[in-house]
Amino acid sequence: MKSSLLAGLVLLAASFLHAVTLEPEVAELSFDTRWADAELAKGIEVPSWIVTVRQEGGVFLDEPRCWRVDAAQPPGEGFIEIAVDRSRIVSGNLVATLLFDADEDADVAVQLFDSQGRVVVVDLFGNVVDIGMQATTDTFVVPLSRYPTADRIVIRRVSGGMRLHGVVLFPVITEGPMEKEALQELARVLGDPLSPENPLVPSIQRIAQTSEVAVASVKSVIEPVGNPADAYPGAHPVDGPDARFAATDGLLVHYDFDQGDAVNCAASGGEGEVRVGASFVKTERGHSLRLRSRAGVPPSTRWDAVTLPVEALPKLHDRLSLCAWIKGRSIGSGKGAQILWYGDRRSGRDPWTLNLLGSGRAEFRSDRSITGQPQFVVNEKEIVILPGGKAHLTQHVSIRSQQKLAPEQWYFLVATMDMLSARTRTMRLYVNGELVNELQTPEEIDYDTDGMWATIGAANQGEGQNFDGDIDDVRIYDLALSPEEVRALYLQPWN
Repeated sequence: MKSSLLAGLVLLAASFLHAVTLEPEVAELSFDTRWADAELAKGIEVPSWIVTVRQEGGVFLDEPRCWRVDAAQPPGEGFIEIAVDRSRIVSGNLVATLLFDADEDADVAVQLFDSQGRVVVVDLFGNVVDIGMQATTDTFVVPLSRYPTADRIVIRRVSGGMRLHGVVLFPVITEGPMEKEALQELARVLGDPLSPENPLVPSIQRIAQTSEVAVASVKSVIEPVGNPADAYPGAHPVDGPDARFAATDGLLVHYDFDQGDAVNCAASGGEGEVRVGASFVKTERGHSLRLRSRAGVPPSTRWDAVTLPVEALPKLHDRLSLCAWIKGRSIGSGKGAQILWYGDRRSGRDPWTLNLLGSGRAEFRSDRSITGQPQFVVNEKEIVILPGGKAHLTQHVSIRSQQKLAPEQWYFLVATMDMLSARTRTMRLYVNGELVNELQTPEEIDYDTDGMWATIGAANQGEGQNFDGDIDDVRIYDLALSPEEVRALYLQPWN
């Protein structure tokens, strides 16, 4: 699985970076046995803002010089924690470079903790591992200014074997929101890719020389917003304190199906109606909802779905999050299917749906107004003639994953919508904790939504667009989850 500093990281930086200048104090941490049983290695000078460096679950080696965690270790075990003195970091933010090599299927997380050992950020971005025999580097922003209580950077091995040869940390002065010009300035300062003149490069080269490893091309934090170039990382259940976070603010609906029923765990009452054919089965995730789409079976016996009570969902138009784990049997077979659907029996009047296309790509869709020229799909059969003869059109505002999902494999899908401004909504789609697509739209819901209902695994009340497979841990929020919260939910233990 190839590493990619994804759009979510760029957006994270874009939210608070404006102007960038460099401070001279670089922390150059080159790992070997001098670090064993010590909070700071003897003979290695570190800046005054580095307080302690400690590890758990791994071992420091001299041949080659590195900190190593074996693949046989349990998932989530093995981390290096770097504690910093926030009062001595004038800039408030850091640029970090990791120098490492790892197994092909390895997974690494970069986290932020507070002084009480509590998780502040579960993962700053997704995988940071490149396939290859050579050591590689990844450079990214550690946004301490955004998290006032964070004072510990944790590099955690999630799965697979890895060797971390060293870490370079460089303070950067950042202030205000980041605009396009400031993003370009950060690219210039860091090199994009890092040039030989960049202050980070000599430190990286020294670590590489002492570790006797080759260095791959240095990447910087500036990459285009878009989809990951590689297939989605597989699901990696993680146990431990960092994996126990679960977003609860704004949680309206949570169906985990663990009791073999469709009771809403987020609120008292609110039991979903299990339609004909739906069942609860034991899976890798505990109990899950099993649905089947059976061609040729009359609709009266084919309605595999769970419909949710109307009162559980107020009008969710501009701020929401939809979450579900899915494993489909017939993904990519040419037949689309609903995962979470909201609407009524009118065509083209579905405020939101999280669904699969016939190609196997995931889609987040909202049927919205047309204030100018249509930017998305408008179906003629969905045009409504209003009293007086005026036509009322809607368009399918949607974002899709570029990668196709594979059958018989678990995926964690999240769709969020938020108000960027009074006029603009932002729609985002995540697969396995990674942002895969987003768009901004000024279009509104301009039709009546009173009396609508939600359905898991089908449209309407189960009589169409049926999902064929298993669905688990369904959540609906009346706010947009942050990228960190999405990643945290993805990292939750399965059982």
